[in-house]
Amino acid sequence: MKPLFPALLLCVSLTALAQKKLALIVAIGNYMPNSNIPPIASLNDVKYIKAVLHNNGFLEKNIDTLKDSKATKAAILKALDAMAAKAKKGDIVVIHFSCHGQQIRDQKTVEEGKDEEDGYDEALIPYDVKKPQYYPGVYTGENHLRDDDLGPKLIAIRNSLGKNGSLLVLLDACHSGTATRAMEFTASRGEPIPFNDPENPLEANVLLPADDHFFDNLSDSASNMVVISGSGPHQQNFQTEISIAGKKEQVGALTYAFYKAMNDLPAESDYELLFQKIKAQIQSQHPEQIPLIEGNSSQVVFSGNYKPKKETIFLTAVVEANSSTDTVFRIDKGIMDGISEGTTLRIYNVGNTNPIAEGVIKRSDRFTAYGISNKSLGKGTAYEARLDEISNGTISTSIKIKINKNDAHGTLLGDQLKSFLQPYKFITFSDNADMMLDLSNRIEKGIDADLVDGIDSTRWKKLIGMNDSLTTDDAKEILAALKNSMRVKYLRTMQDGGELAKYIKATIVPANPHNDKKELILETEENYSLKMDNTGDDKLFYTVLDITPDNEVEVLYPSAMKNPADYSVGKKATVIRSLRVSKNTPVGREFLKIIVSKDPMDLRSVLQHSTQRSEMRSFQLALDDLFNDSNDEHATRGDISSIKAEEVGIATVSFSVKQK
Repeated sequence: MKPLFPALLLCVSLTALAQKKLALIVAIGNYMPNSNIPPIASLNDVKYIKAVLHNNGFLEKNIDTLKDSKATKAAILKALDAMAAKAKKGDIVVIHFSCHGQQIRDQKTVEEGKDEEDGYDEALIPYDVKKPQYYPGVYTGENHLRDDDLGPKLIAIRNSLGKNGSLLVLLDACHSGTATRAMEFTASRGEPIPFNDPENPLEANVLLPADDHFFDNLSDSASNMVVISGSGPHQQNFQTEISIAGKKEQVGALTYAFYKAMNDLPAESDYELLFQKIKAQIQSQHPEQIPLIEGNSSQVVFSGNYKPKKETIFLTAVVEANSSTDTVFRIDKGIMDGISEGTTLRIYNVGNTNPIAEGVIKRSDRFTAYGISNKSLGKGTAYEARLDEISNGTISTSIKIKINKNDAHGTLLGDQLKSFLQPYKFITFSDNADMMLDLSNRIEKGIDADLVDGIDSTRWKKLIGMNDSLTTDDAKEILAALKNSMRVKYLRTMQDGGELAKYIKATIVPANPHNDKKELILETEENYSLKMDNTGDDKLFYTVLDITPDNEVEVLYPSAMKNPADYSVGKKATVIRSLRVSKNTPVGREFLKIIVSKDPMDLRSVLQHSTQRSEMRSFQLALDDLFNDSNDEHATRGDISSIKAEEVGIATVSFSVKQK
């Protein structure tokens, strides 16, 4: 989404010789006569996608293309099966869809594939969709290509590619939106009205099982899959008009942004950098359109290799409609990430090492921040920011270092840690601290160092040899654990409220009747449901954080590798999620924080989520160097009063855990 050559030269690896680059392009611009599905410029996309593929080692004989009448549902599924059969371990596969998309009523039962809490599957519209709406006796939705249909095919391809392979899926289609917008502005891709089935009416209360997704049910050696969508399922995906040699033509917004970004992408870049360039390009033309990425974006583009994970703060210029530049910028991080009002930073073109401007944060909300740059920033350009001050705003933590009296080695280690942490203003040293680094456990081989929190849970542990010192990696791991402690404390004490809180009501419903009068007590492995009621007139997107008694934090929803736009509660509707207390949860108080917003919000980048508690990664931000001062001119736009404040609502539910 690859055959073996004999090893001709010992200096060339067999893997490199064997690897093939394969592609499938599906482009549907003209639909069946009398289908009432409007034509779009999908066929124009093909030359742009092929140009990128050819420039990156994809041979024409390895690129399959299905256009218009050739791109029926059966033909697309057959081509995906053929790709799974053709792909070999370590190969690179790209699958590109340029067509209409539409939401379609979810299956009637869980057994048939009912899995969408808004009641709709996302679907692509193949050529042989006869009508975009339910038409008794003519068409009832059987040829829509649902995400449920695509899932097993993509899993098969990933299993064929193996862990050293790579699958990139590009979706230049959309699945919903408003009809008026589609008519008034640039042509868009997608049927704006969902495909409803009168025999399967929409339910007000949606009860769903645990998440299952096409990122799941894989072999242990399956390849990574990166999916880049032109827009969220709740949005229109607009086409872009470009001019070539004086002639104008329409092309898919994602397709053209992908083409432009790839032509400007440094060698050995990962998918995260590619996506940021795509996002900037799309939003320069359609600022309300939000492209999305899923999968492990640290993988190198068109490669099975990965780049080391690092925390990057991406920055977007907030440019007014009639302008191409501005000095106001937005960062999709806020107080939770240590970005506070007054924080200063340097601004870079992504992937570059020389700063182009300086900035200062003027307002910081929980999850977003706005600031002013001292130089104009361009619309359609991707930027990254590096903080000058290593600060976490109003969030802080403290640490105690325990050392045996007259222990020179322990004292040396303690001094090393203090020196490393000294630039971080949010960390203080105290005898009455949030965490303790215990360097008092001396054994024959050295010091058995433990970092423990206030409930005596170990957060970091290492045997440090007699003549060894703390390494830079040791110090960074300790710093990550301190930040984890700090953020958990912030989340636990984060007050309910916000502009949208009045519209959301959250309730925990045990699977079995309880007689608890004062507080709800659940046993480990006990089933329960989280019920969320939306009393407002707008769809709300939600994030659910699980804060366990041992101070672990997990993002329950959005689930791992799933799209945040898939998690919503419709207006005047209810969603019920089935959950279970983990077998390994210790005794104590467990909190669920429900955060709702009018647009999808992904906190997984903040929380470094992993679905398995035993494998959860710590919070970590890279240590930035201080930069030289510059003498750039002052900002030309000095206020952000026109920027709308963050609209969120926060609700908390909790229960006590006891052992089964």
